[in-house]
Amino acid sequence: MLKNRFCYALLLGFLCWIPCAAQTATQPTVAKVFAVLYKSLETRTSTVGDDVVLITLNDVIADNQVVIAKGSKVLGRIAGVTAKGKNEPKSVLAIRLAKAVNAAGKEIPLEAIIAAIAAPPEDLTSDPTYAMMHSNEPKMTGSGTRDTANSGSLPASSKANSNAAVVTAEIKGRMDQALLLTENSQGAAGYEDISISWQLAFPPPLTVFTSKAKNLKLESGTQVLIRMASPRIAK
Repeated sequence: MLKNRFCYALLLGFLCWIPCAAQTATQPTVAKVFAVLYKSLETRTSTVGDDVVLITLNDVIADNQVVIAKGSKVLGRIAGVTAKGKNEPKSVLAIRLAKAVNAAGKEIPLEAIIAAIAAPPEDLTSDPTYAMMHSNEPKMTGSGTRDTANSGSLPASSKANSNAAVVTAEIKGRMDQALLLTENSQGAAGYEDISISWQLAFPPPLTVFTSKAKNLKLESGTQVLIRMASPRIAK
């Protein structure tokens, strides 16, 4: 048991810092993928068990085949939340990445960490795709009655579809932007007072974000560098 835990910690240790050029045939194979955060995460509103969704920005290749294609989802959970307060000096958000889902719906289990992040460069209201989708949201002119068709409000289903379209446009805009990270990036670029650490001694690995701010928030569209043990598709 202790030997297995040691091997696990050694493998995950390589996920943090070792560049591909420094690896040898005897060292664990580490895959890297860039991704973008689908929805904002913050300590003020997050609870343990909440979904974490990332969209990949490049292919992951293993055994000479594309295992995780660009545009696939990487899914995880909030594993821990601490809000800064009287008895807590910092805000903490812990994330566990569990699996990827490719275009065919195939799930690929992951042992992965978030090695670095980069804040979105600007508000997407200037993005043409976002502007187009946002301007096409259904709007109605009220007539003074409370009837849905005339009140200026939308049915819940229409609001949901409209919101989904806006989020999809936002993510598409983020995916088309230039990469803000490299394969050797570290830390939290564009975020003040956010540090990243990892819990690797016992599976599953956790990525831990820490800040002295009252509300630690990772914005939707944040670019992410993920390091993972080379994934395999079950046969």
